[in-house]
Amino acid sequence: MRKRQIILDCDPGLDDAVAILIAVAASDRLELIGITTVAGNVPAKLTLRNARIIRELAGVGRELPICGGASIPILRDPVTAEDFHGSTGLGNIDFPKPKLRASRQHAVNFLVKTLRATKGFPATLVVTGPMTNVALAYLMAPDLVDGLKEIVIMGGADTEGGNITPHAEFNVFADPHAAAVVFGMDVPIRVLNLDVTHQIRASDDDVERVRALGSKEAMAAADLLAASNRLEENEKGRKAPLHDPSTILAILRPDLFEGRQARVSVVTEPGERFGKTVPEYREDGNVLWYDKADAEAVFSEMLGQLGRYPL
Repeated sequence: MRKRQIILDCDPGLDDAVAILIAVAASDRLELIGITTVAGNVPAKLTLRNARIIRELAGVGRELPICGGASIPILRDPVTAEDFHGSTGLGNIDFPKPKLRASRQHAVNFLVKTLRATKGFPATLVVTGPMTNVALAYLMAPDLVDGLKEIVIMGGADTEGGNITPHAEFNVFADPHAAAVVFGMDVPIRVLNLDVTHQIRASDDDVERVRALGSKEAMAAADLLAASNRLEENEKGRKAPLHDPSTILAILRPDLFEGRQARVSVVTEPGERFGKTVPEYREDGNVLWYDKADAEAVFSEMLGQLGRYPL
């Protein structure tokens, strides 16, 4: 059976980094054909650098292109999240400097060119940061939807409320106009939103189970998870949710998640609800809005995938 092709559009970011490590580990089932980066958790220069760091940490070379993308949102003022990811975006963990360069191709051009080329075998686009790159690519070339099997997004919130404002989740809040474009695309979308990711948290014992796997990649993942927990505890007094890793795990094990079909709109008017996602639950919706997860099984799947790295 042919592997599922995926492109990861991200803003590394502690949990984005873990998502990359899982995606590479799952190479028996997933073919990661590119990483595109966007400003979000930290500025664009750092998200691009961090993706390069994790690519080399995972033992992957130039065969996995990394393309830097949008450095500012479409319309709103830029917003970042160093409080939750540290000034470097990777929790100030002392990773080696990356040696391999990023691609010279802009992320938006990469998405257009690559998705036009996957029309015969549509790819899955995984989005774990603000949706600026994806919206710009779609506005430039609406026909790229023919090369998409689906989009899997980490973003949004409904019943849980927001994590950057009382109403808005960070990735959507950082560029709600882009999110409105993406949710309006005529393509199947699955959303790992706060309603479900807040159910999936790694305890200190869980982090040590990852570390005990023993590979350098697993130990790096444990460091990233531990840093996430420290920062989340300092800000909110609780363990950090597995936001971005949930996207890859939902692709590998969709049976571990439950949700409802919906049409999703985004509040783009100024005011206290700015950046809020509004799911309208209806059977003909193009969005599968997840609201339940088997948290223990999701963590076990992550542990199993990270255990694939050789010692």
